[in-house]
Amino acid sequence: DEEHAGKEICFGANETHLSIADVTDKSNPVALSRASYPNVAYSHQGWPSDDHKYFFLNDELDELSGTQSRTRTLVWDIQDLDDPILLTEYMGETAASDHNLYVRGNLVYESNYVSGLRILDISDPANPVEVAHFDTVPWGPDAPGFAGSWSNYPYFQSGNIIVSSMREGLFIVRKRERPVS
Repeated sequence: DEEHAGKEICFGANETHLSIADVTDKSNPVALSRASYPNVAYSHQGWPSDDHKYFFLNDELDELSGTQSRTRTLVWDIQDLDDPILLTEYMGETAASDHNLYVRGNLVYESNYVSGLRILDISDPANPVEVAHFDTVPWGPDAPGFAGSWSNYPYFQSGNIIVSSMREGLFIVRKRERPVS
């Protein structure tokens, strides 16, 4: 957003909405926008795309509250910070609750509690596609709740990804490229 180039911007997942603020002047933050979405339960956490055009948001309780039957990731077009637009809602393959997600390049790395780490290709942000996963609790049902993968860290230059799981420990994994056939 050229209007806000060079400014320090804060994105907040604030329980019921996404809020965006200019926090360049720490003694005088300025609210830029506030946007909600259908079937909100608990807007929890999100991360911008590397090009700062999109924001990927999770709602931690929508699966548990029954407003969603599958893991939902909300994709916002933030090219106008004063007017973010909900671009799409990606529905995952399981009903697991989503917790923390991070973006690196064209991939979103989601820690989705019992269903573990899910990796989405966001080359086309309007149509995310799951390309890999690592289940930290393979014996558990992929249902809503608070066990399993809490968070992850996909920023090591080596390509290693750290995945923390609440009871199972810490995993070091790497996304494997699928063979071309």
